[in-house]
Amino acid sequence: MFEREISKLLNKGFNWYDDLFGKYDVKILKDVVNKELSGKGKFIICFPEKLEELFQEYYFLKSINRTRIMLIFGIFVYIFFGLADYILFPNMYKDLWGIRALTIAAITPAVFFIFTGRRYTAVYFVYSIIAVTAGLSIIGMMSVIMPHESQIYYAGIFLVIFFLYTLSGIPFLYTSISSTIIIALYFIIDIFFLHSGYKYLVSNMFFLTSANIMGLIGGYILEYYVRKDFLLSLKIYLDKKDLESLTKKLKHLSNYDELTGLANRRKLKEFFERELKRAVREKFPISVLMIDIDYFKSYNDYYGHIKGDSILKEIGKVISNHARRPTDIAGRWGGEEFIMVLSNINKKQASALAEDLHRDILNRNIKHEFSPTGRLTVSIGGYTEIPDNTRTMDEFINRADKALYKAKSAGRNSIVLLNGSEI
Repeated sequence: MFEREISKLLNKGFNWYDDLFGKYDVKILKDVVNKELSGKGKFIICFPEKLEELFQEYYFLKSINRTRIMLIFGIFVYIFFGLADYILFPNMYKDLWGIRALTIAAITPAVFFIFTGRRYTAVYFVYSIIAVTAGLSIIGMMSVIMPHESQIYYAGIFLVIFFLYTLSGIPFLYTSISSTIIIALYFIIDIFFLHSGYKYLVSNMFFLTSANIMGLIGGYILEYYVRKDFLLSLKIYLDKKDLESLTKKLKHLSNYDELTGLANRRKLKEFFERELKRAVREKFPISVLMIDIDYFKSYNDYYGHIKGDSILKEIGKVISNHARRPTDIAGRWGGEEFIMVLSNINKKQASALAEDLHRDILNRNIKHEFSPTGRLTVSIGGYTEIPDNTRTMDEFINRADKALYKAKSAGRNSIVLLNGSEI
């Protein structure tokens, strides 16, 4: 199950970063990454705590498939060398095969864990145990062979160390510790059990130690550049997220009024043209409501522009609350004038909605010294029609505006709705 999940993540390409990095604050993460990248001459392969944790998760997800495949490959190579046991020691191959079988049996649960484990620390630790066990099994084979012939299997320890540093895919810390443990075990077991002789021991330890030092240097350099690649990949991802965020903001600003958050003329036009085509095709009515705040100039002059802007926001919110359907839209037409476009709404339904909206604004009891009612009111004009393919948005707006003019001429604080036959 976990294997399929990881494969799915890796197949998503760059997008899988969202699953990993999405839980972190982009700004904080970007500051840390830039600081790490700017550290000239820094050769310590360790990040600050949170970034280190993130790197380990990233590395695990990115390399776990290769790590598992290489483990199976290593096991097959280990089994394949059983053929050498038979060829080189026909009288003892059963003992050697027994050690190999016992080793495979011992590591099988660990191999299963590698393919199911979800925590990178546990997976790497278990992988290291498998590697040390493989090294021990080779040392064990050396112990059952005659001392002067046991050196034939000494090269197997080299293979384990080589595998750890080049093919295993586990981090430098685990490979270096595992290899060092294998070499130390070989030294101890040779002194107390193998007794291969002073010259063999010194020679072997020189070669093994040299191989380990070269592995340490190579592994260190490799991980250094892996970490560098991680930082650069993370920076690209974070820059991409910043660009996406900026693009969203710009798109929002290009479609919505900055003060009220309602649709601007551009967005209204885009919406109206789409719904107009649909209305012509499906033969349903479109209603347009124009809402104007009564005596707003007087309000603005007396209470100040900050209070005036606050009122525009509040009225805009009330209007937006009445545009509930996906086929409704509320926008700011300009100044203190708002507009609602309502698809598949007839005159009766539009009138009921306008009355509800008018009532909601009145019920807010917003004080207005220069209004005859002593509180802030709105006038609403509307127009409803089942359009044909000759009708345009401007014609709807003009006719709704005529209705609004009639509402204002009637003393404001009123509603006038018209349809095609009343124009």
